[in-house]
Amino acid sequence: MKTRTHCELGTLGETIAVRFLESRGMEVVDRNVYVNRDEIDIIYSTGRRFVAVEVKTSSAGANPFDALSEEKLRRVVRAVRGYRLPITALDAISVAVTTSSVEIRWLRGIP
Repeated sequence: MKTRTHCELGTLGETIAVRFLESRGMEVVDRNVYVNRDEIDIIYSTGRRFVAVEVKTSSAGANPFDALSEEKLRRVVRAVRGYRLPITALDAISVAVTTSSVEIRWLRGIP
């Protein structure tokens, strides 16, 4: 497996997360949305509501959720408040990529 830059790894993780959500019947309505300087990685619709998703990706055996800090969540929540549609929940998806596998974890409804 080729060594990826931080940005390439993040983009790969977001693409995997989008496919994961779509395979579970979610409609992805937006990606990489900036509200001022804060970003929402993915916004999906369940048909009745809109949900924001923060995606964390890692390689080399690290736990992606270790990078989900309170400050990062504050910035995402700030972006959610300024988004043009009413977002009712915040989820997080971790994507752990190794040379032989991809592991996905989905935390729904982060307080």
